[in-house]
Amino acid sequence: MNLIDRYVREIGRRLPQKSRADIEKEIRSALEDMLEDRSKQEDRAVDEEMTVQVLKEYGKPEKVAASYLPERYLVGPQLFPTFWMVLRIVFAVLSALALVGLGINLSHTDLSAGKVIETLIESLAQYLGGMMSAFGNIVLVFALIQWFAPGLKFDDKEEEWSPRDLPEVEESDQVSLAGSIAEIVLTVVGLVIFNFYPEIIGFYSFTGKGSAFLPILTQAFFNYLPWINLLWGLQIGLNVMILQQMRWQTGTRWFSIVVKAGEMALAYVMLKGPALVALTAEKLLAFNPDLPTDAAQIIATLFSQVITVALLVVIVVNAAEIVKGLVKMARGRAAPAQA
Repeated sequence: MNLIDRYVREIGRRLPQKSRADIEKEIRSALEDMLEDRSKQEDRAVDEEMTVQVLKEYGKPEKVAASYLPERYLVGPQLFPTFWMVLRIVFAVLSALALVGLGINLSHTDLSAGKVIETLIESLAQYLGGMMSAFGNIVLVFALIQWFAPGLKFDDKEEEWSPRDLPEVEESDQVSLAGSIAEIVLTVVGLVIFNFYPEIIGFYSFTGKGSAFLPILTQAFFNYLPWINLLWGLQIGLNVMILQQMRWQTGTRWFSIVVKAGEMALAYVMLKGPALVALTAEKLLAFNPDLPTDAAQIIATLFSQVITVALLVVIVVNAAEIVKGLVKMARGRAAPAQA
């Protein structure tokens, strides 16, 4: 078997059976023409050395065979935008669930540094394992779609487009300057009060014998203060970023989702943890003996319920904001053309 036969056969074994014979015939014909032209140019008969030179110029068998095959993808260009959107949504949901789970785990342990670090490491390992598992499953699903339906498109519209079909910029992407500044100011004020002036959060009584102070919040609340500082600090940083950009972007939306998920987790832990309100009917009566017993009971119950409702509102509102942010990003990735 001469070199051309061996070369063509090597290419052919890398080609699909249904098109192999035609392609082999085409390549063989092209090589024979090249050898004939080269023989005339050099004015000598075709020999092994000339054949080797021509085959080298034609290319390695694997590269030549690849030029006759369609491009292969694990996830092709048509599916990748949808794949990327699904991946981000799933990762965001898993991250939110991981933060909630972390909060639940922390609520069942003491707040010593060793226990907190141990819980964080275990939660991080579970989180990373879940993320890798989800990533592998999503890739597998899209790879199967790519393999069995390579021409599948999620947009059946014609490729031709018009600039007039471009979607309008959503008003929701715009930033409220006044709202962002107000949120920064209120957050800073809250951080200053909780960290430097906690003694003003309570009731004062001044008599001829001196003054008395009845705190509203328990020590359990202030044990959560490092987490409050972290999340509120991130919220301030987020507001500074969107004020610089003057509009919501993908990065700031993801940042917001992470912060809100953290606030949800912390609110859940505080809701399930020790009492946050220090007021009881007995303490109120000891603080102000002239206060009716029924009134003292009502005041103590009211403050406790206000804190509970406030934490529930934080969970519900932040969950709604996370869903809204995910929907807006999904619409931004696949915004329909306007008629």
